Amino acid sequence: MAKVIFMHFDENTDGIYDAKIGEPVIRLAKEKGIPILFDNNDYSKCLVSVEHISDSEPTSYMEDEELDKLVEMGVLSKEDADICQQFTVSPKVRIASMMMIKGDVLIKPFKK
Repeated sequence: MAKVIFMHFDENTDGIYDAKIGEPVIRLAKEKGIPILFDNNDYSKCLVSVEHISDSEPTSYMEDEELDKLVEMGVLSKEDADICQQFTVSPKVRIASMMMIKGDVLIKPFKK
């Protein structure tokens, strides 16, 4: 199990939740009433900031599609995307609907 902390989404639902390793973030958020939008037509609505709070990488390896979308939206540079891909690390901004829980993580709304 992993600890997932949702912060600054909604004072009534913000908190620490247990999640199964491999569970999609968006499913956990929906189950717990966390107001993260899900829109496959506009991924900018499901951007979240991610902070690692464990020694291991807390989110799943990113697929090229997610990296490409983050670069396309201008929230990640091509150089940073290449580093993430080369070294199998996640950036601090993720698309919640494409992210899986891998370990303890703090998730906040993304602000440009």
